[in-house]
Amino acid sequence: MSESRIEQIKALLAEDPRDAMLRFALGNEYYNLGRYHEAIEPLKAALEIDPEYAFVYIQLASAYEKTGQVECARRTVEAGRGPAARNGDPNLIRQLNEIAARLPG
Repeated sequence: MSESRIEQIKALLAEDPRDAMLRFALGNEYYNLGRYHEAIEPLKAALEIDPEYAFVYIQLASAYEKTGQVECARRTVEAGRGPAARNGDPNLIRQLNEIAARLPG
């Protein structure tokens, strides 16, 4: 994970800006570098392109949580429950529940 990886993903996105996986990859790189504020926009963009991309909800809710945007995190968890359930992977639901349990209030 590095700036060069971010630049590679951005170059690919310039060729295909509607690629949800690339949007997620960019957000994920920022997230893994601890650049949570920067991770939010590409993660939101991935969901605008593909609202059923269940794992993105987890990463986005966590980025909101880490930037102190509790209500956004809560709304993202709730919005992700349907896609996570339809995905059929119980780990996705468990991760959303874990984020929700950590949120204050």
